[in-house]
Amino acid sequence: MTLANVRRHLRLVMSACLALAVLFVVAPPSANAATGDSLKLVGVDSRDSSNVQLVFRYNGASSDVSELSTTENGKPVQHEDPKPITDAGRTPGIVFVLDTSGSTDASGTLAGGRNAIESFLPSLAKGTQVALVSAGTDAILVQRFTTDQSLITKGLSTVGPLGEGGLWEGVARAVDEITNQDDMVGSIVLITDGNDNSKGASYSNAKGPAVGAGTAVYTIGVQDGNLNDEPRDLAESTGGEAAYTENAADVSKLLDGFGAEINGLYSITYASNSSKGVSDIDLAIGDVKASGSYIVGSNAAGPAALAFQPPASAGGFTSLQNDFGRDLAIVLAVLAAALAAYAIISIFVKDNTGLASVLRPYSDGYVTGGSDSEDDEATGETELAQTAVMQRAVEMTRQFAEKRGFLSWVESALERANLPLRAAEAIFFYLAAVIVLTLLAGVITQSFFVVLVALAIGALLPVATLNFLSSRRKSQFEAMLPDMLQLLSGTLRVGYSMMQGVEAVSQEVSEPMGRELRRVVTEARLGRPLEESLDAVAERMDSADFGWAVMAIRIQREVGGNLSELLMTVAETMTQRERLKRDVKSLTAEGRVSAYVLAFLPFALGFAMFVLNPDYMQALFDETIGKAMLVGGLLLMIGGFLWMQAIVKIDV
Repeated sequence: MTLANVRRHLRLVMSACLALAVLFVVAPPSANAATGDSLKLVGVDSRDSSNVQLVFRYNGASSDVSELSTTENGKPVQHEDPKPITDAGRTPGIVFVLDTSGSTDASGTLAGGRNAIESFLPSLAKGTQVALVSAGTDAILVQRFTTDQSLITKGLSTVGPLGEGGLWEGVARAVDEITNQDDMVGSIVLITDGNDNSKGASYSNAKGPAVGAGTAVYTIGVQDGNLNDEPRDLAESTGGEAAYTENAADVSKLLDGFGAEINGLYSITYASNSSKGVSDIDLAIGDVKASGSYIVGSNAAGPAALAFQPPASAGGFTSLQNDFGRDLAIVLAVLAAALAAYAIISIFVKDNTGLASVLRPYSDGYVTGGSDSEDDEATGETELAQTAVMQRAVEMTRQFAEKRGFLSWVESALERANLPLRAAEAIFFYLAAVIVLTLLAGVITQSFFVVLVALAIGALLPVATLNFLSSRRKSQFEAMLPDMLQLLSGTLRVGYSMMQGVEAVSQEVSEPMGRELRRVVTEARLGRPLEESLDAVAERMDSADFGWAVMAIRIQREVGGNLSELLMTVAETMTQRERLKRDVKSLTAEGRVSAYVLAFLPFALGFAMFVLNPDYMQALFDETIGKAMLVGGLLLMIGGFLWMQAIVKIDV
């Protein structure tokens, strides 16, 4: 073969490879990509299994909707042709949230938003309810829901740039307006150039309610310096869309681009074959598909409540019959070999982080906290006694405390304060510290009075610190309780079970509520009844309010009823009680401050007189009568302080 033939063959091979590359890279896109059609699951009301109502969005041609095919748990569903939700007894609603902060005037966002909304109103589907919210310094409901579009136009003419920080409050206000309407499928259109995060409500105050209500948010952002990814994240989290532009004149075009999806709300009804558990639903119109899962018997709405939950196991092994499967098999084989080697080595090497250590928190008690050692990481406790002599002393202390009946009290107090200490070790080192401090004070000063003072400080300060930490953590816990109950009510309203709701809320709320709820989830997974775990939290945190909430849950689970509304009622009651407590606290502030001033005044005056004339004050420390007067004065001062505290303390 000549060199020219070789070159010719190489050119042919390269041309073929180039053609294949072009074929794969620039192959004609699917119909979905070409047309931009999208299909989204909006809500599934399965409270009546014989008449399940499914609502979806489709932004393609309305004539294509009749081609909808639906499957539930892999089986085809028989249903009539989809129809607009207005024909199914539902009301489409849209709230325009227009950013009217001071920057929107200079960026043109306000003017562009007004023009966009005015031109968009005539294109809305028949029967659509419209509302308008202005978000400047505060959120103002300019116009309630109405079908009279002229009122929206009139309201737009009244808004103007004012202040900063009300953007997320405006979104939350829009969600409230939608949720207050019966049988409404609502959307929110947000037009903004950014939000000053240092002012007003935080982003979470808008995202949480919007996701919980299943309200789709369509965001149009004008890039003008303050615009971050929060508006885009809100749209993605709620199943809406987001579009950003650097020119406010493009707002109208972007809003028109959302119109087909906002107006494309359809509904079908069918009889479900599922009576409990989780059902998977699949929709398809041509090549456009959507999938989701819902809890049977719930009224689920939004992407969070309808997120697809893949089956626990998939049938067959076809996924392994390719290069990816081969590579996965190799990785798994190497991992299996490593685990086998680890198991063989573990036979000869003692492992202090084995099963016994992992299960120790459930057998020895649960005391949260961190530790540097591996054993402490497994147990959640700090082991202070490291030597055999110390461990023996701690064991004797434990037996003594257990016989006297105050070991459990110390354990409870340490748990409430979230201190990573074992009760027996805490008692032992507490007694040792008091004794050492007292002896050291006696040896150094050789004064009986100083010894008594050191003994009082050493004995009372740790207890007072423990009580302070416990009280502060309890206050934090009870302050979070109404919000936690509202979140739990929201999860139940969107279709979660009680266990799922507790688990979901435990990941959202902060400490100490989140830690206690995660412990409830852990105990429930280990087989403990949920009500018992919740009762244990109430007992552990010494919270009567939480105990009442658990009692309400227990009664509802026994006799039935709407648990979501019950929890919301309990939360509102607690909120009103907390408000009353704060009112009482403000009214009694003068008495409490007087008590603190009178308690501090003798020490301040005594110190000042000692500095000005030490010889005059020295008699109180040298003479027996002086020491007795000091002790008597201290006791009287403590009694007076406690008396004043009792006077101003009013139980609500």
